[in-house]
Amino acid sequence: MKKITIIYFVLVFTLSCSESQQGLLPSSNGNINNVSVVINEELWDGKVGEVIRENFGRPIYGLPQIEPVFSLSHIPSRIFTGFATKSRTILKIDISETEGVFNFKNTYATPQRIIQITGKTPENIISNINKNINSIYSALYLNEIQEKQRRISKNLNQTESVKKSTGLTLRFPSAYRVAKVDSNFVWIRKDIETGSVNLFVSRYNDEYRRKVIQIRDSLSKRYIPGPIEGSFMSTDLIYEPNIEEINIRGKQLLETRGLWEIPGQFMAGPFLNYLLKIDNEKDEYIMLDGFVYSPGSNKRDYVFELEAIMRSLKY
Repeated sequence: MKKITIIYFVLVFTLSCSESQQGLLPSSNGNINNVSVVINEELWDGKVGEVIRENFGRPIYGLPQIEPVFSLSHIPSRIFTGFATKSRTILKIDISETEGVFNFKNTYATPQRIIQITGKTPENIISNINKNINSIYSALYLNEIQEKQRRISKNLNQTESVKKSTGLTLRFPSAYRVAKVDSNFVWIRKDIETGSVNLFVSRYNDEYRRKVIQIRDSLSKRYIPGPIEGSFMSTDLIYEPNIEEINIRGKQLLETRGLWEIPGQFMAGPFLNYLLKIDNEKDEYIMLDGFVYSPGSNKRDYVFELEAIMRSLKY
């Protein structure tokens, strides 16, 4: 009993010290999806830098214009001190006898994520990047999702409309308002200077198991009107939608990214769609569809905000 008490005390003391140390760290800085790349100039200007830019600065699929997944900011290793170490998301590249990929949290500031990639030679660094690209990319991307959700949680919309109509719980900012409510359907939207950011949630039965695009367009036709009578939002099939399975907290969903349009009205933009099957016997589904209308502006951050909201789903 005495031994157990001592172990418990040590654990509590260790955790308390860790929490106290974290509490003493300064706040990190950096916009969402901005990654500071700490690497010496020779590597950045060479093949290693090319591989980093190709993998982490590649265009996002499903946007009407070219925008990178991450905005990369180069910080030369020799000046990685002081304020530079407070960046929230860091990709650190080093020549080292100890090779590998290492993940650190809250080292110089909080919240902070550092992914360090090391190798004995530039070729070894490139090899380590290529071998671990999926896990590195996922770690960075999900870190940004979590940070966006943390920021959203500071000022949540308290409406129960989504829960009451669909049984689904979503966490979204108070800047969004409920635009339309029907049985098993809710449309929320946020007005922005150049247009609007939108998300609809629908619960429905589909014994015929229609394709995502068919369901999406039928719901849009019914609930999302265009600027003139008879017009409505539909999927732009010239730009082929990308469909893949994803997992959110143990639930399998179908994710679709593509473009929408209102034919003849010069209105278009990107959309992100999640399809969740909630009852196999009844062929019952919940569809979440986020779409952006913001002509003449970048849309990456708007779609990313919608993704952070949609990934907060609980059913």
